[in-house]
Order: sequence, then structure tokens, then C-alpha cells
Amino acid sequence: MQKILGISLVALLATIMLAGSVFATTGTATVYCTQPSDCTQTILILENKDASWVAKTGDGISATLTFGTVGPTFKGTLTTTGLTGNYALIYKPDTANRFVDWNGAGGIVLATWNGNTAGLAIDKNLVNLPIAADWNINPTPDYCNNANGFDSYAHCAGAKIWIVPTSDLTSGPVLPLTVWNPTTYLFETDLVTYTMGSPTTACESSQCVAARCGISATGDPSFSSMVQGTTSQSGQTTIVTNTGNVQVTPKISGANWVGSQWIAKDDGYWMPVGATQWSLPTPSWNTLTTTPTSIGTLSPLGTATVYYQLTVPSPQPTDSYTQTITFSASC
Repeated sequence: MQKILGISLVALLATIMLAGSVFATTGTATVYCTQPSDCTQTILILENKDASWVAKTGDGISATLTFGTVGPTFKGTLTTTGLTGNYALIYKPDTANRFVDWNGAGGIVLATWNGNTAGLAIDKNLVNLPIAADWNINPTPDYCNNANGFDSYAHCAGAKIWIVPTSDLTSGPVLPLTVWNPTTYLFETDLVTYTMGSPTTACESSQCVAARCGISATGDPSFSSMVQGTTSQSGQTTIVTNTGNVQVTPKISGANWVGSQWIAKDDGYWMPVGATQWSLPTPSWNTLTTTPTSIGTLSPLGTATVYYQLTVPSPQPTDSYTQTITFSASC
């Protein structure tokens, strides 16, 4: 899977201008499960989200819940990072008016703990998730393909699992929530199901979901007028998005700048790939190379913002230059 980022550089006299455009392709990954017995395990990533309900990945705050999709009890493990204080893992049902009825009445506290946990054991007597009264058992619109204006989950219906501070719950702690503090919560990145039963008889092929592996990028980097021998940062950024439903590790690489009058590499109408540097939001400039370099990992729907700066060599002939930057990823 590759995403190609084309950047063009236009030079006038001793000044240089930079603009860019984006081209993206996507790929496919393997299937989540290849035989019925594999379908008995669910792995759910929980992330904090912004006001537009987009997962805030890469900030060091997340959780991974692994549980048996089918079994005599709801049994699994939980690992968290970036949390402080007392927290609860909850099953949070919805009503049709979920943005008004936000308190999760009828939900279930699955576990509680303090701080971060690594492999916290969970074993809860449940029947099925979602429960029959949960609107998410058959939502309209559903949670796939941005049908509801917010989500593009792998599963269109199912149960929501959240992590919330125990102080936001009714004394016990139990649901419903008594206050709404979404900036302190970790939310689902997909809907899940749990069925009480025997894995060897209850695991159905419909629980095996084909993994989607893809990235996209938006935002064309550009530079204003530049003088040779100077460094300038781009006024635009590129947003790399995980468009699939599995974790990806995007990598960035590039090629040499080439001028419109370029004939041979020794004629001066080119610039080395390393004239471009890139950075993530925390400023730490990296020299662009021809070798794909990781920009981090992205959970499904996660994003990364890439910044650019350019150092124009001196001397540098006046010309119109182009460079290709490639984002590639494997799942």
C-alpha cells in the first residue's frame, strides 16, 4: 500500500516557490480469522476522542481489551497506558437519542482499577452484549461508512465499551453516569458482541471479518518564495489517515528534486532528497531519505500530521523543481 505525495517547486530569479499535490492508493490485509476457533477472540482498541469524535491516536493514552467473543463468562484482559486515578471499564448502552440520553442507564461495570494496568483479568457473568434494550443492537443509521456522520467502524451494530473515571459513576460504582466529562474517557473504536455459550458451537462465520488495510493523505504542502541558501517551513501540512480497520505503520520516503531543465544529474538543475525535512507535531526535524521511515503507528481512523521544511542549496539554478514523497504502510 502506498500513498504518493507529489511536490512541485517553481523558481523565479533567485527565489524559489514550492507547491504540492496528493495521490493515494490502498491495499488489503489478511482476514481476521481463518477458522471457526479463531473467531472466539475479540481485540478492541479504546482511544480518547476529540469534539468531532475522531480518535486521538499517538498521544500515549489508550487501552486494549481482549476477550472471548463466545464463552460461559465475559472473560478477558485489559491493558492501559497514560491513565492516572481510579477508572472503570463499562458496557455503555444507548437510546435512539444518545446525545441527550448520555448516561448509559442499564449499562454494566465490567472492571475497576487504579492508574494503569497491564493484563488486568476480567471475568464477568453476562448473558449477551449488546442487551436487547440497547439501541445499538440494530441502529439506524448504523456505524459503518460514516452513515451516522461520525463513524466508519468495521461492525455496523453491537455494544460500546468505554473507560471512565469511577468518580463519574453512581456510587458503587454502577451506571448510570452522573456527570459528562468526555475529555477524560476512552471510547470504543469499533462495536463488539459477546455471546454466552460454548465457543465450539456458537462461533459463526459471520464473526470473521475481512481486514481492510489503507491510508489516505490530505493537504498539499507548499512554500512561499525562497532564496537559495535559506530554510523555510511549509505553510501546509499533510494529514495521514488510517482508512482501514487494522493498525498500520505508515512510512515516509522521497526522491531527489528535479528541475524542469534537468538533463543529467551533474547539470545543477536538481536538489538532493535530503533538502526536505519532515516532522510530527512535536518539533523534531528528520531528513527525508529514499529509505521508508516510520512516522509511528495508527489505530483504525487514527491520523498523523506531517510538517515540512526545505533548505535550498547555494548556489541553486533558477528553475521549476519537483519532488515525489511516498507514504507506504503495511498491515
